[in-house]
Order: sequence, then C-alpha cells, then structure tokens
Amino acid sequence: MRTLRPVKVQGSTLKTCSFGKSVERVRVFLDTGGRPLNAEVQLWQGPDNAPQKIKVYLEDGMKRPFSTVIDTPGSGNAIAIRNTAPMEFPLNAYVDANNGGPGPARALGANTKPRTVQGGAVFTTPFAPN
Repeated sequence: MRTLRPVKVQGSTLKTCSFGKSVERVRVFLDTGGRPLNAEVQLWQGPDNAPQKIKVYLEDGMKRPFSTVIDTPGSGNAIAIRNTAPMEFPLNAYVDANNGGPGPARALGANTKPRTVQGGAVFTTPFAPN
C-alpha cells in the first residue's frame, strides 16, 4: 500500500476521492510520522444518503497505522478523509481501488456464525496476534 503516492491531509482539513461504479471496494491506509492520528473516514453513497463514518484515534500513526477495506456498491461513491487533529498533526492518506477476490466481508461471513447484536449492546471477539 505504501507504494502509492500519499496525499498529505493537514490538521483540520478534508480530502475527498471519488470513483466510478466499477470499483467494488476501496482500501484506505492512514499513517503519520510517529505522531498521534485523529481522523474520520467517510463513505458517501449518492447525493441523498447519510455518510457511513469510521472514527480513528491512534497514539502513534507510524508504529500502528490504520488500514481498512470498505465495500462500495453502486455508483456515485466518494471517500472523504477528515483530519480532526490540530494543524500541527498532518497525516498521510493512501486510497486504492481493491477489486480482487471475494472481499473481506464475504470471507469473514463465510467463516463465522451470524449473530444479532441489539442497539446499545457491545460484542467483542478475540483475534489471534499473527
């Protein structure tokens, strides 16, 4: 992922990236030069839909960068990355189309039993360290 050219997002600013309907999912990777990372990643789908938001906070964006894959069905999609940190804490954003394979949501769904989590409830699951 770091082979792509990063987009620097200064503190308290917003960068957007739109793409065509042929893109099924995008990979978003955020890092810093060892400073805290405080950001919001948004998926905008069409003009009339509320965005889906992921809030990210990391103490050290170089030791523990943030990476996610977001499914983007349909057309009119855009990814917005908002750096909610002060101006002194810029971040590097990498956004790439990821159309290979079945996607992480389908792979996870094929290997797990469905579970209903009611509103306000919390469900956690352990992950192996490797």
